Amino acid sequence: MFTPTQRELTFASMAFLTYQGEKIPVDNTTVFKIVQLINDKLPTVPSLNNDWRIVWGPALYSANNNPRKKKQANLTFVVQSISKPTQYIVATRGTVGDNLWEWITEDFEVALHPWITPQAVNPQPLINQATTNALKIVLNTAPPSPEQTPAAYKPLAGAGLTLVDFLASLTRYGNIQIGFTGHSLGAAISPALALWFKQSQGNVCLPHDNEIYPNMPRWDIGKVAQISCVSFAGLTIGDKGLTAYFKQQLGDNYDRIYNTLDIVPHAYTELSQYPSLYSPTYKMTLLEEVALEAFKLRVHEAQKKAKTVYEALPNSNPFIGTVNPSCKDYLAEAGYQHVTAYLNMFEVPMLAW
Repeated sequence: MFTPTQRELTFASMAFLTYQGEKIPVDNTTVFKIVQLINDKLPTVPSLNNDWRIVWGPALYSANNNPRKKKQANLTFVVQSISKPTQYIVATRGTVGDNLWEWITEDFEVALHPWITPQAVNPQPLINQATTNALKIVLNTAPPSPEQTPAAYKPLAGAGLTLVDFLASLTRYGNIQIGFTGHSLGAAISPALALWFKQSQGNVCLPHDNEIYPNMPRWDIGKVAQISCVSFAGLTIGDKGLTAYFKQQLGDNYDRIYNTLDIVPHAYTELSQYPSLYSPTYKMTLLEEVALEAFKLRVHEAQKKAKTVYEALPNSNPFIGTVNPSCKDYLAEAGYQHVTAYLNMFEVPMLAW
């Protein structure tokens, strides 16, 4: 039987706190309103023991082709333990449900291409374009600078600094622990973040012209930061080469948690299991089956072009899901299994976001 550890409870709470205020309309005050919501919630979540404070961010990204209908997308923040000040958690948000741009750009772009490494790796790790797009956004988005801060608000922690800038500043103070976490899309981004920072520790240099974070500095030459990751409900982000490289870099410092009845972790390696996941209680509609077959073809073509196959990251830690008979249909059940089942398992209050 799956029993969450205190660490897993803590990371789950942080992962879901990233959704706070996701429906607030976008303007120059949005992120300041969100940080107020998070700060109000932090002391009230039982598993957090009123022991964490935001020390960077949040950093909020929004994008839409129609500026009058701009929606929130990625949001990331860093918290520090008050009782153990060498411990930090980097939490990054999952997909905002009504942001079609984010679904297309950061979830469904399944083409595989080389993961950027400090030196040649064999086999060459491949990562999907969707995760690359999201990672690039998270690494390059900073909290508003003091000059960008509206008069009615105080500057956010780490104002004007990217996540790279901020984490590099922490390494001056000796040994620290940095854990990355997220749910859904956040569970795709967080292991990519962990790998990005882990592989660039020490006196190594990533290509200066890399597309993700150009001119990446030597952020932790002394290797004083212990890097780890706990992800929830993440999909597969790369091929078998990436899985092998990730295992080499992170070892056992990764905890890939998922619900066995959640459709998202079955992507993209187990799409054929979708129709029977909730059978006989719920079945896919014909339209859903057609859409699934079309998406399976896209994944197949991406793998064929890259001459490889998708493979889930290591260290799987599943909990057994149970079908909720009160949902109205297959998609409603899928939503329940992807969100509510985790809130229940990890004792996260039903946060109003």
